[in-house]
Amino acid sequence: MTSPGRWKSPEPGQAIRVLKDAGYDGVEWMLGQHFNSSGDVRRLVTRTRKAGLEVSDIMCWQDLVSGDEAAHARSVALLSGMVGVAGELSVPVMNVFTGPMTWNSGAAKVGRDVPEGDAWTSVVESLSSVVEAAEKADVVVTVEPVFGMLVHDYYTARELLGHFESKHLGINVDPSHLALYGNDPAWTVRRLGDRVRHVHVKDAFGRPGIFGETFFFPFLGEGVVDWGSFFSALRETGYSGYLSLEFENDQYLNNVCRGDWRVAAIQLRERVDKLLPR
Repeated sequence: MTSPGRWKSPEPGQAIRVLKDAGYDGVEWMLGQHFNSSGDVRRLVTRTRKAGLEVSDIMCWQDLVSGDEAAHARSVALLSGMVGVAGELSVPVMNVFTGPMTWNSGAAKVGRDVPEGDAWTSVVESLSSVVEAAEKADVVVTVEPVFGMLVHDYYTARELLGHFESKHLGINVDPSHLALYGNDPAWTVRRLGDRVRHVHVKDAFGRPGIFGETFFFPFLGEGVVDWGSFFSALRETGYSGYLSLEFENDQYLNNVCRGDWRVAAIQLRERVDKLLPR
């Protein structure tokens, strides 16, 4: 729920208790923050379900643009292995990025460090192997359009989908990133239709550039996303999956929640109920 780049993630046991008490139905766990191996995933999923929550997806983010072929091969092997574990555990979705992860100092810049065509080739070839593993595991791989990455908005998401016919590749829609690029999130949902297989709920204000300088992610309902239209579009297109609430706002955390992520989790759950169409 919180941003791994800026804050330490809460201990899973504490997170499970707080989210359960706050009325959440599920949780998504992140590679590198909550688990680092297939054994970790198995234990975490078991622990989550024992407490009465489900696991909506596992988030396994790798940079498929930066680095050399050996680095990409390692990422593909990791992702293919993790999607297999997700299948064993009946976790329906694994969420991934394309990269480059612009917040990492060593990330490549498309057009400067790597030609755009080469970046697309790397991503498509890498994901082809991962999707093949997902088909065997009966898991959906969702690619999330994220600011600064090769796939970052509706149009680049559509370009990616054009390379695949598999029902095991979909999109994780996060309206905050779409709004930064001037996309209408509700229109995007309608255009993507049943390719929307997981949803993040986060608001935005500003324009693409540097997080905290040219844009930020305000508390839910205080940015530019039209939530009524967005949720209505999800309903119209038959989306029945999870709404994963994300929180990435230092100012709100420190000034309103006094640094306590638990307060933010409870307030987010209350806020989304007010924004959902009746």
